[in-house]
Formats: sequence, structure tokens, C-alpha cells
Amino acid sequence: MKMCVKYLNKKMPALTSKDGDSGYDIRASIDDVLTIPAFGIATIPAGFCLEITDYPQDNNMSVEIQIRPRSGMTKNGIVAQLGTVDVSYRGEFKVNVFNFNNHPVEIAPFDRIAQIVVCPVYKPEVLTVDDLSETERGANGFGSSGKN
Repeated sequence: MKMCVKYLNKKMPALTSKDGDSGYDIRASIDDVLTIPAFGIATIPAGFCLEITDYPQDNNMSVEIQIRPRSGMTKNGIVAQLGTVDVSYRGEFKVNVFNFNNHPVEIAPFDRIAQIVVCPVYKPEVLTVDDLSETERGANGFGSSGKN
């Protein structure tokens, strides 16, 4: 599998990933400092487009590009929205960044704001049925498994 990257911002550092890491850093492709107000959101361009090639393709297999938050920012109340980018998308990547602080935060040009991870996607055959098998949990959701 290969990831072909087209940089729209010629000053953008190359996507990087250290040996053993699963993600590639996404940086803010902005010319000036961006201030996100308290409890606000900003959509930040990433300055690149990409294409995944040479991946297994059949009816039951594909890949997705996940945009994920960075733990270093999340611990400081700045969270990139988790998202999925379809493998057929060729436009510029953009990241929604939330500021969960009660004060404004600044994002500087080329700050690392999120990461991308390329993951396999298994696409099962979809069947319409009248009943599903029973389990101990059944239809009990949100918090039903307890705190322990």
C-alpha cells in the first residue's frame, strides 16, 4: 500500500511518522496565528490532499483514513474531531478543532493539530432479517454493563 501526498502549501513539512507509530501528524496550514475562542470550534486546513494506492480491493475490503485527536492537545482541552475520510476523496484535508477551555487558545502556523491513521475496513454482506440472535446483554445500551 502507498500513500501519495499532494502538498497545497509548499512550506508544509512532510507528513511524518516515527518508526512503530501508527499515525502521521497533521499540521495547521495557516499563515497567521489562529485564535479559537473559549468553548469554540475552528475548521483548520491541513495543506494537503492524498491518495491511497495498492491496497486490497474487493467487495469485502477497503481502507479508510481516520482523522484522530492528538493526546498532547487533548490533555490541554483542545480536541480534533474524530472523522473518517473515504479512500476516494481527493480534496484538501481539513480538521475541526474544538477548544473545551474557558479561555481562548492559539494555533500557530504548522502546529501539529491532529493525526491520520490508515485502517483496513471490512465490508460485510448486508442481509435483511426479521430476528437477531439473543445475547445476555440484549438491547441494553449506554452504561448497561456497569461501572466495574
